[in-house]
Amino acid sequence: MTEQGLFIQQGLWARLGLPRELCWGFVGIFLFITGATIEQSWLASMLQHRGFDAVHISLLSSVFGLCVAAVSWFSGIGAGVLGLRRLMWAATLIYFIGSIPFIGYALPQGNYPLMVASYALRGVAYPLFAYSFLVWINQRCEPGILGRAVSWFWIAFGVGMTIVGPWYSSLMLPRIGETSTLLSGFAFVAAGAFCALVLNRDRPTWQREGHLGAAFAEGILVLVREPKMRLAVIVKTINDIGKFSLVILMPVYLPRFGFSIAEWLTVWGLVNVLNIFANYFFGWLGDTIGWRNTVVWFSGSLCGLAMLAVCYAPVLFGDSETALFLALALYAIGLGAFGPLSALIPSLLPENKGAAISCLNLGSGLSNFVGPLIVTLCVSPFGVEGTLWVIAVLYFAASLLTVPLRLPEEG
Repeated sequence: MTEQGLFIQQGLWARLGLPRELCWGFVGIFLFITGATIEQSWLASMLQHRGFDAVHISLLSSVFGLCVAAVSWFSGIGAGVLGLRRLMWAATLIYFIGSIPFIGYALPQGNYPLMVASYALRGVAYPLFAYSFLVWINQRCEPGILGRAVSWFWIAFGVGMTIVGPWYSSLMLPRIGETSTLLSGFAFVAAGAFCALVLNRDRPTWQREGHLGAAFAEGILVLVREPKMRLAVIVKTINDIGKFSLVILMPVYLPRFGFSIAEWLTVWGLVNVLNIFANYFFGWLGDTIGWRNTVVWFSGSLCGLAMLAVCYAPVLFGDSETALFLALALYAIGLGAFGPLSALIPSLLPENKGAAISCLNLGSGLSNFVGPLIVTLCVSPFGVEGTLWVIAVLYFAASLLTVPLRLPEEG
């Protein structure tokens, strides 16, 4: 830990997991994610109303997710060589380059190939921006507060994507329409970049003499020679598959039982308020009883049960918002228990944290791909109910797969 690193860990805010030198970065993540993912909770419904079927919708999301996975991995690999600030500025530029043709031409004209290409380009911006900052956090925070620090990252990320974005959309869509709501995301993204890169004056480590080719090779080799890293990628991939599946499945599934899209957006935003508290609680618990123990006992088990509850709550209780809220709340809490993975995985390889973080980011990005892919592969043969069962089984498996992920000092 450098002298500056020790300095930023001091004080009440640092003990809570928010070193004061990085606070504006967390604000920037929240704003950027809000703008860059503003459409994720209602895009599937909009495309369905415009005549696209479930396969085309999930394929669009799958291509988007595959690009997100690749860029997420790159953000860990390229951070030390290209510089975190450069990557985050590039992410901001890429967002605008992809968004303009997507919003201005592909959606209005219903041009599906251009829609896929421009949405994928727009989509790679937010993981490049956010996961670069996650590398920054792992660089600058000492192990004693790392669990809480990464929990604040996921709080900022989740509040933007699953709370403020859906709530803001539910207010704006009836008033200004879909196109204007999408365009309003530009203001959030610009404000997020300003906070994270201008107001935040901390300087992360930059390995200027490194070579990108060598960094790429190391990122691949670590997956080949380290079985724990392969397991870690699988567990981290399973982490968010429910989130990226539900936003496709629920707008199609819930109207069968009398729910409106506005009701879905409201409940989805509301339950994710619980995720804020769950993220911090499990971050603190991870720092207290161990990151691995927290994930093993609470994450996959709660999320798996929640998928089954989401499946059968509408069947048993009809259009009861209370029943739907309770089922989704269980998922939001279980999702928070995966938070310590962002501290655990980089610590599995203390001598090569850059490559370990690339594995963490790869898993985070793959969730964007695998979640929609499960829908693409399963919804036709098994229906929505069967697809939710598949996701539940994968969550239960994630808890078991975390058992071998022991820190070096644990043997």
